[in-house]
Amino acid sequence: MYVYNASLYTVASLQVTITKLKGEPLGIVLVESGWGSMLPTVVLANLMPSGPAARTGRLNIGDQIMSIDGVSLVGLPLSVCQNYVKVLSCSIIYVLIILCLFSA
Repeated sequence: MYVYNASLYTVASLQVTITKLKGEPLGIVLVESGWGSMLPTVVLANLMPSGPAARTGRLNIGDQIMSIDGVSLVGLPLSVCQNYVKVLSCSIIYVLIILCLFSA
């Protein structure tokens, strides 16, 4: 895990392993990170409660997804990222996320 600490917020990267059955969807909804984002990537907008991604307990709505299985999603169009997630057929998926934790 990488951590950058500033006076207002902490940014950390975390690798999450998701195990799923063959043909099972990850159970996530992705949206564009938007103009104010530090990196042009996708953001986790929703988690299916019973899906593989939610079962890890390590992903949260608002997490920026940097890569999936070593494939960088930075700078890719939303439709390409969504399609890549849909066609994943392997049973173990590695997701690198960026967490932004605001300090009080």
